[in-house]
Amino acid sequence: MTESKKINIAIVDDAKLMIDGWKETFKNDPLINLTCTALNKEAFLKKCRENKDNLDVLILDKNIDGKTQFDDFSFIKEVRKEFTDQKIIVYTWDYYIGHIDYLRQINVNGYLPSNVAANKMAEAIKFVVGGMPYFPRDLESKAADKSRYNNSKQFNIEFIRLVSSLSPGQNKVASLMARDMLNLQIAEKLGISIKAVENQVHKIYEKLHIFPDEEQARSKFNHYFGEYFRGR
Repeated sequence: MTESKKINIAIVDDAKLMIDGWKETFKNDPLINLTCTALNKEAFLKKCRENKDNLDVLILDKNIDGKTQFDDFSFIKEVRKEFTDQKIIVYTWDYYIGHIDYLRQINVNGYLPSNVAANKMAEAIKFVVGGMPYFPRDLESKAADKSRYNNSKQFNIEFIRLVSSLSPGQNKVASLMARDMLNLQIAEKLGISIKAVENQVHKIYEKLHIFPDEEQARSKFNHYFGEYFRGR
């Protein structure tokens, strides 16, 4: 960590307009110094490695360069693993409590919506440098989750989009998962190998935005999607 009075930060965002906005925001800030910026992951990692000893906080746009949610989270995990001494703040437009829970698990220090006001980002930076987590919208996120995963039979549009992304084979596996069958039982029922079932389960979790390495992944699957797949 830097010994200077200013907090040195780095930001990655694939939107130049956002980067320009952050530059303007922190240009004359007496406490925060925008050390480096990047428009893609590779450039960001290169610049952070070059300035590693002088960086305090890394700020990441979650939705950058990734084709799926899992590309995004894999990059965040990669950054967390390499930059162990720096604080990490993630901001994104898709603000759900499931994402927050997962980011907490991989030791991200703060999480904000993309339309965050400049003063809120500065506040978040100061909080995490002071050793405090910054997740200020948990209640709103829970409300968003409730809207996103309607537990009644009237599943919302986002729910339909997620379940419609599964292949016919994945639908078969998901329907058996929803009936509390173990992977071995599913393999025997469908006449395929356990490895094939494990691969399908992993893909199902990815498509439904349930994180495969998260504890209680099956319980979350049953809570959010069990009723739907049991009815198929």
